[in-house]
Amino acid sequence: MLESVDQYLNKVVLAGLACAVVAACATTMTGPPRIFEEESKWEEVSRAGLAGTEGVVAAKDGEIYLTEFAGGTNHTTAGSTIWRYSPASGRVEKYMQPSGNAIGLHVDRNGDLIIAQGAEGGGRAIVRRNLTTGATTVVADSYQGKRLNGPNDVTSDARGRIYFTDARYFGDEPIELPNALYRIDPEGRIAQISTDIYRPNGIEVSPDGKRLYVCATNLKVRLVRNPLGPHEDRFGLKLGGVVAYDLDNDGNISNGRVFYRNDELATDGMTMDTDGNLYVAAHNGNGQPPKGAIVVINPAGEVLARVTAPEGLRPTNLGFGRGADASSLYVTNLFQWRLLRIKTVRHGHYFD
Repeated sequence: MLESVDQYLNKVVLAGLACAVVAACATTMTGPPRIFEEESKWEEVSRAGLAGTEGVVAAKDGEIYLTEFAGGTNHTTAGSTIWRYSPASGRVEKYMQPSGNAIGLHVDRNGDLIIAQGAEGGGRAIVRRNLTTGATTVVADSYQGKRLNGPNDVTSDARGRIYFTDARYFGDEPIELPNALYRIDPEGRIAQISTDIYRPNGIEVSPDGKRLYVCATNLKVRLVRNPLGPHEDRFGLKLGGVVAYDLDNDGNISNGRVFYRNDELATDGMTMDTDGNLYVAAHNGNGQPPKGAIVVINPAGEVLARVTAPEGLRPTNLGFGRGADASSLYVTNLFQWRLLRIKTVRHGHYFD
């Protein structure tokens, strides 16, 4: 009989990495298959901005993009910025300000930056930006004539279909729709595909295109409760976890089930490697002291590794680099502007 995830986690929790941000301890691996290099250490890349960071992703040229957002604070242009980091030069610069309170980012098969703009004074839309020309267009900001709550995270598949989560986290704008998952087809048609998760967050399509993974951030404090529902999580996730759906050739989902459960930390953003392993950022929200972890799960739902976040940090999202930087796993942080990375023996998955 298979062990529960909690039982398995008790055996594989990694020691260390509870040191200072820059000089963290070396990781201890759980055995094959390895995820991190033997002497992997957290490296602080930058703390250039003011507010929390999210949405980290690599463009085809290897440049790293991430968002700085004003979630839960007074919305200002300083907290509504997309930043760009160059691994080759080490340069960090503002790329787009204001960004419509951008939270989630994704680079699609065409090399365009897909932006999820949240509420609290933001655009409440999915936006496409051409990284060469800077041309920016709204892909979706409503469903059946009703404004979106505030898209949080976004991804796409090999056929160019966009999938995104739409849940109200912050902001006092009118709420017209339940927290939900959506799909946008290449011709622009938008479909609401699920309202099962209490507050959906991170979203990823598996490399084989046969699964859609969605994180739950079911914190009940500080966050806005959507009066239109869902009033309870259909999967029974009380705090954090990942739901897996089967995904068919037409972009329809079925057979939703709990893939990973965490009753201690809320799960936030995710990324995937080329072998289909899922990397999940988890944190304790506004709890004190700050707590967080990166959990790596294989397609069978087995936890391969769990790395404790450096002291004082709450990981919000993850993304792999590209090219010469493809084995670097970048991590963002809640509330305070931080960009970190850690070396792996894996490469990130992108639909090219």
